[in-house]
Amino acid sequence: MKQVLKLRNLKVIFPTNYGIIRAVESVDLDIHERECVALVGESGCGKSVTSQSVMRLIDSPPAITRVDTLEFDGRDIKDYTPKQMQEIRGKEMGMIFQDALTSLNPVMTCGKQIDEMYIRHQGLSKEEAREHTVKALELVGLPEPRKRANSFPHELSGGMRQRVLLAMAFACLPKLLIADEPTTALDVTIQAQVLSMLRNMQRGCGTALLLVTHDLSVVSAIADTVYVMYAGKIVEKAPVRELFATPHHPYTVGLMSAVPRLSDTERVFTQIPGTVPHPTQKPSGCYFHPRCQYATAECKKEMPPLKTIDSNREVRCHHPLSIRGVSHA
Repeated sequence: MKQVLKLRNLKVIFPTNYGIIRAVESVDLDIHERECVALVGESGCGKSVTSQSVMRLIDSPPAITRVDTLEFDGRDIKDYTPKQMQEIRGKEMGMIFQDALTSLNPVMTCGKQIDEMYIRHQGLSKEEAREHTVKALELVGLPEPRKRANSFPHELSGGMRQRVLLAMAFACLPKLLIADEPTTALDVTIQAQVLSMLRNMQRGCGTALLLVTHDLSVVSAIADTVYVMYAGKIVEKAPVRELFATPHHPYTVGLMSAVPRLSDTERVFTQIPGTVPHPTQKPSGCYFHPRCQYATAECKKEMPPLKTIDSNREVRCHHPLSIRGVSHA
């Protein structure tokens, strides 16, 4: 299967008056055609910074970004100029941001914002672009698409705005789509509809998808491969079924245990103790060791490497749970 994105050794830091914020540390990502890759972790782990770095949306300065390899569709784009990136963004590489209301221009109708995609990247006239926009809105299930195309973002519900972003993202059939928490602030029913639509459109268009989320129920529903991120580092990588069957890293186990289950008879909410460390005050050794019940002296002194467990699994842990024989239940 053709590789769409190859990212190697991404590092992003933000110098501040309070110290150096190491937002992303030595992150590698691989995404192939038609594949859905999920980047999972708590808030503040560096997921959004990673995804925006792939799109080259992080300004430098204030950020300092270093990457060994950033290949998109076989091209090295790490040194592309802003003008070259403008030709890629929207046309070949799309993004759905967290908050649909703030992602849309409040003084432009939703239809006009989608029209721009067709006019800018496909050279269509305004009339032709509007017909494509109406069809796109109809495709994502927006009721009365021609009427809604003339609506402003604040006149639509959260679910409708999310559908507008989906129509905009898929307008030019991009090779890669990045969805950063695409179901934020949506209720469970609408969330399920949006996710189902996102997955169906991704498969139908043959688009590769990078899904940034903290919701493991979302991951289990649509992802093929999962990268678990903690404090700026990838701590585990695995195919989705294998990850849920046998998680190797204590952080992954903690994330899964924190998900409420209908079968839970004890009615006790499980949570990972403590919080993600402040980015300017990361602990020595393994960043997770202050919250890990299995931490040893070695964990407190030395950062574990990202080790290959088998051909398609990696884990950053001195003593992976699968090897030490600890139950994952």
